[in-house]
Amino acid sequence: MFQNITMKQSIYHAFIQVMEQNMTTAHASGRLSDGREFLKFVSVTQVTKAAHINRRTFYTYFHDIYDLFDHLEDYYVSGLSQSFHGWEDQDDSMKAIIQSIGDAVDYMSENRRGIKLVSTIDTLVFPNLIQKEITDAINITGGLFNRGKLGADPTKDREWNLNYTIIFLTSGFAWVCYHWMLHPDDFPKDKLKEEFASTFMGAYKLKIGRA
Repeated sequence: MFQNITMKQSIYHAFIQVMEQNMTTAHASGRLSDGREFLKFVSVTQVTKAAHINRRTFYTYFHDIYDLFDHLEDYYVSGLSQSFHGWEDQDDSMKAIIQSIGDAVDYMSENRRGIKLVSTIDTLVFPNLIQKEITDAINITGGLFNRGKLGADPTKDREWNLNYTIIFLTSGFAWVCYHWMLHPDDFPKDKLKEEFASTFMGAYKLKIGRA
């Protein structure tokens, strides 16, 4: 089990390295592609050479380059999703959710090269994941943003007002994270976490004041 995981991670690392080099070459030569078209610029042979393995070993784990990318994407999606959890049993839900967002930023920072690569090829996967995780957190902890104060039969205006706030926050966080993943050196991660916390708390207090 441990050997399998280690070998997969070695292949992942080699794939990321080769993809970074090939995508740079593609940009420099003007051969630009969108999304999964980037995968055409890498071969199994390049990955096996970079990982110092033979082709048989590669095909033990993956069918082809596209299958390798799908596994890599799932690997980071699972890791990022896990970093959002752990707040469910905390007394202070708001503080716990903000902490989980910080943990997610830390995870993205620690895995920046791989996540940046996946984000370049599949622009929607991480924004969609982040938006879903934060939305779920808000909805599960029903007291946040006064969802419990809507009443048994809330008006459409009040319900939309609340839902709009949630959509605005989660989509904003998701796309800020996406752009930060593409340019992680442009903005310190601690500052990013501070901005998330202040924005989240500001919106929360604003909704409290309107209750």
